[in-house]
Amino acid sequence: MQTTYLNHTHKKEQGFTLVELAIVMIIIGLLIGGVLKGQQLIENAKVTSTISQIKGFQAALNSFRDTYGAMPGDMRNALSRLSGCSDGAKAINNCAAGDGNGLIMKGVEEYYWDAKVAADPETSQAFKHMALADLITGVQTNASGAATEEDVSGAETAAGWGWGESHPASALRGGYELFYSTKTDIADSAPTGHMLRMSNAGVSGDGTTAAVIGTAGASPASPLQAANIDRKMDDGRPQSGTVLSAGGEGNSATSGCNNGNEYNELLEQKNCVMLILIDG
Repeated sequence: MQTTYLNHTHKKEQGFTLVELAIVMIIIGLLIGGVLKGQQLIENAKVTSTISQIKGFQAALNSFRDTYGAMPGDMRNALSRLSGCSDGAKAINNCAAGDGNGLIMKGVEEYYWDAKVAADPETSQAFKHMALADLITGVQTNASGAATEEDVSGAETAAGWGWGESHPASALRGGYELFYSTKTDIADSAPTGHMLRMSNAGVSGDGTTAAVIGTAGASPASPLQAANIDRKMDDGRPQSGTVLSAGGEGNSATSGCNNGNEYNELLEQKNCVMLILIDG
């Protein structure tokens, strides 16, 4: 009688060794670090690009004044001196002249954090004049309050009000306005002069933005972004110097963005509207 024995082969189950787990953790750490570093590089690039934009507008303003002896938007003989500047019912670029008083804003106007710039043609024409002089890009020289207008050939060409149309868009979000400010209610130590305002409020038909404070989504920059811009261009303090910031999501000038003296850099929300002096 023959007895048959069955041989059962058992394979040893193996898991990851400590060395293998360590390698996996290192790889995961490197991936996470790479993502975070990449996000940081993107944020730094946005801040750097914003500063370049601001300095570009400052250079364009100075160049325009040196060339024409007038401020853009305020130039009283723009129709005869700026190539392509024309007005009328079927104007090609809806260009207008200013009163020539040296300020990009007619009359005496005060700026408030919680109020829009006065409805004034000069503030909405300033970027158009510089674009027609080939000093800036990023705006459409035919922008007007209407969605479209017919030019002399009958074609609809006019662009409306908005960031990237009548006003330059910001590298962060929103865009820029340019106007003369006499500093009332900006800050106690705020300078008087021509300011760039960077906000995310919509541009209205008169070429100015609506109220900023208390307007949801009106802010283009986070406190950290605003602080980095301020430190690179000024004193790093939100309510002093030539770079100023205030909140755009609350009911006071310090809401969200800063506590009056310092930026709330740990907040990730975009809570800062910014003012930058480019011509004192």
